[in-house]
Amino acid sequence: MAGYKVIADWHTHTRYSDGRGTVEDNVRAAAEKGLTEIAITDHGPKGIFIGVKSAETYLDIKKDIEALKERYPVRVLLGAEANVTGLNGEIDIAPEISKEMDILLVGLHPQAVAETWRENLGWMLPNFLGRVNQTLKKRMRNANTKALLNAMYNHPINVVTHPGLMMDVDLDEIAGASAATGCAVEINTGHAYNKDEVIKAALRWAAPLAVNSDAHYPDTVGEVDKGVELLLKWDVPVNQVLNAVPVSARQEVHPSDIIRNVH
Repeated sequence: MAGYKVIADWHTHTRYSDGRGTVEDNVRAAAEKGLTEIAITDHGPKGIFIGVKSAETYLDIKKDIEALKERYPVRVLLGAEANVTGLNGEIDIAPEISKEMDILLVGLHPQAVAETWRENLGWMLPNFLGRVNQTLKKRMRNANTKALLNAMYNHPINVVTHPGLMMDVDLDEIAGASAATGCAVEINTGHAYNKDEVIKAALRWAAPLAVNSDAHYPDTVGEVDKGVELLLKWDVPVNQVLNAVPVSARQEVHPSDIIRNVH
């Protein structure tokens, strides 16, 4: 494809959460795809049936990553896909754990445990039911947007994952916060949702973007061509996509060097 090449996949899962491969399986796949970087970003511990056993699990993942150094020609980042667990922007990764990470992703997931029983009943449950009831889904938009905005402003988040996929949000509000904080908005090629609207909002606000696979299987690591097609469709400037470079760029580029200090 002319124009861009995505050289980092910052959203992949392993057996430590709901993925099917090991850390090494994902890293090997990234190397085979010619990626410069891969992030291991297993779900936060408050994800029901999908999260890591505890926040300390990320320290075990870090050991796995350390053991792979020098074995593959790809930089491996330790990260997480944290859950937003409260309307005030709480997330399920404590600062003492996130400071050990290279990259922090945060997303809205209705199958997560909220901070209070009121939020579980009045926020998470309606969003879970909203997956099959569009009216209910739209009714939760303001609360979801508030929670995600608070998370973006209160934590050192690098990427907001799949905004609008399972929990409806105001994409212009999210894109505006993205532009203000430097936190990228994700184009997620692993799920079907209205990514065109995400890109259009990002263009209106000059918000940074990241194209990721959300791979749960090693075979889908780096499978981002559908996302690149959307970037080309909307003529997104290459410098607006944090993990992409011009086709002519040298492969030694490490995109994560520009995301370590958001806010």
